[in-house]
Amino acid sequence: MQIIRDTLQRYRLWYLLIILFVLISTVTRIILFFYELPEVSLQPVIIGSTFLAGFFFDILAAWYFSFFLFLVIWLLPQKFLLSKAGSYFQKSFFLIHLLLLVLNAVSEIFFWNEFSVRYNFIAVDYLIYTNEVLNNIRQSYPIGLVISGLLFLTFIIWMLIRKQVFTGNLRIPLLNRIITLLTVLLVSFSIFYFIEDDIHNISNNKVNNELAANGIYQFGNAFRKNEMPYLDFYAKDDEAVVFHKLHELLQEPTASFENKDEHSITRRINPVGEPHKWNVVLITIESLSAEYLSYFKEYHNYYYPDYLLKQIGIAPKLTPNLDSLIDESLFFTQLYASGTRTVRGLEAVSTSMPPTPGQSIVKRLPTRNNMFTLGEVLQKHGYDTKFIYGGNSFFDNMGDFFGKNGYQVVDERDISADSIHHETAWGVCDEDLYAKALSEMDKSYGSGKLFFNHLMTVSNHRPYTYPEGKVVIPPSIKRREGGLIYTDYAIGQFLQQARKKPWFNNTIFVILADHCASVGGKTDMPVNKYHIPGWIYAPGLIKPGKFERLTSQIDIPPTIMGLLNIPYESDFFGYDIFHLEKGRERLLLVNYQDIAYVKDGKMVVLSPRRKVQMFEPDFRTGVMHPDKMDKVMEHEAIAWFQGAASYIDQHRHNRN
Repeated sequence: MQIIRDTLQRYRLWYLLIILFVLISTVTRIILFFYELPEVSLQPVIIGSTFLAGFFFDILAAWYFSFFLFLVIWLLPQKFLLSKAGSYFQKSFFLIHLLLLVLNAVSEIFFWNEFSVRYNFIAVDYLIYTNEVLNNIRQSYPIGLVISGLLFLTFIIWMLIRKQVFTGNLRIPLLNRIITLLTVLLVSFSIFYFIEDDIHNISNNKVNNELAANGIYQFGNAFRKNEMPYLDFYAKDDEAVVFHKLHELLQEPTASFENKDEHSITRRINPVGEPHKWNVVLITIESLSAEYLSYFKEYHNYYYPDYLLKQIGIAPKLTPNLDSLIDESLFFTQLYASGTRTVRGLEAVSTSMPPTPGQSIVKRLPTRNNMFTLGEVLQKHGYDTKFIYGGNSFFDNMGDFFGKNGYQVVDERDISADSIHHETAWGVCDEDLYAKALSEMDKSYGSGKLFFNHLMTVSNHRPYTYPEGKVVIPPSIKRREGGLIYTDYAIGQFLQQARKKPWFNNTIFVILADHCASVGGKTDMPVNKYHIPGWIYAPGLIKPGKFERLTSQIDIPPTIMGLLNIPYESDFFGYDIFHLEKGRERLLLVNYQDIAYVKDGKMVVLSPRRKVQMFEPDFRTGVMHPDKMDKVMEHEAIAWFQGAASYIDQHRHNRN
């Protein structure tokens, strides 16, 4: 027993750091718990399980976080540790760890405020795009006040514990030190190999499950599992069965499979009649949830935040221009995004691929070349195809992806400085983006070419700033509602200017969101948080009306091709929704590691470790009611996702 007490004295800084880590993590969890009321489950058993599982994960994370300090203390001679220089070193080294702990706690709260989850692959991505992320933080928050508060909090904690930061005056035999090291290494490897990552999922409430996790532990897990090979983790069928089923699912009235390769989905699309020589402008709007439109306000029970009403005293309409466009367009009332991030929306409307686990294909490295995309198809038919982005297209690998797959890339670097009226960490304001896009369209028209321009906006993104004097909510407030009103204003101005152009009467405008503003909720796959609006606006070309059938974001590319009535060879996984027989509509969704197939009011969710679940989702609230498994739907879900993963992994989606 004496040797154990002596060892603990030798490594007192190590276990002191573990205790401090657990305490700070617990306080963070309590703060987030109250922040999420009333989304959290308040059942006593679930609350207890949330904090008990959280305590367990905090210990695991603390073990890893403190390992480097343990190793340093283990390596340094006892004589140095007991010296004056050694004392200064230990206190400084410990203080750095304390500062990192407080910084992480604050960062976790900010990350939760943005995404309603612990750290995940998005946080890993942020390590790559530090310039955009740091600028966004600087523009979104009072950074001076935050840093001051962080340092003050660190100082208070340090003053409370500083007298405990020392090493005991004891000499430990070398053999015992080696045994201690081996024990710590054994425990570390055991945690790595034997602890299941999802044991924090203690209930059916997603918020409680996230609270039960630990941010640093989840960050390490996301870093390790940023790629999720489908065949290694998810339910699967024989590949021949998968592609046979895919052929059935992808059969359409105008399609015929002519490739003898059973593992190919390439089919010939033969529409009736002559092609329409129309220009296409595809606009993906940042974070435009359906609930923000007046049309869906009651359906999704959206209400103005009280804090904003108190600040500005009025409740202006968020999207008056887009609201008025509904009656002038073919409007999608049941359109759903594929995922929860911009790259997922871009993936869907360019490749028409079902979302596969892990990273979007837009971000996967090395970047795929010559993929089958909407831009590539239209380019072959003589279109001038461009991806026009308000930010730096290096972000999320957008520039490399679109540049290698059928698009000319135009981004903020192509906009002259004297043409920029406002800029944030994410790029130029939407008005400047649209001005650049109009000039590019004029160039294509002037050269006698049809054009397909895909525009990606940035203004409806934190820090929610924009040019002064444009909308009723001043940009200094930095609230999403202001970003929404400005986004709507900018697209209204764009369409007003476009109507004056000679090419307007020969152009279809397809407008939709890239994803919803938030996927926070009580369930892992809240379908209401994927609901986005969509317009096809083309006066004189497309008859206005309401399209009320279920539509997936991946259906947009083949639907555009259907409107143009162009014959082509297709590798799209989406449907030409206007020519699809009723009853075949479906959705394909992803939420990081979970993927879902929705059809006929039912949802199949595929998760790692080949887990398959069946639900009946509530499209208005996002609540998922467990249901009896439908084996036909299960195998259809596997066919969609395994088939897509196979197409990507084996480069079948490439045209060379």
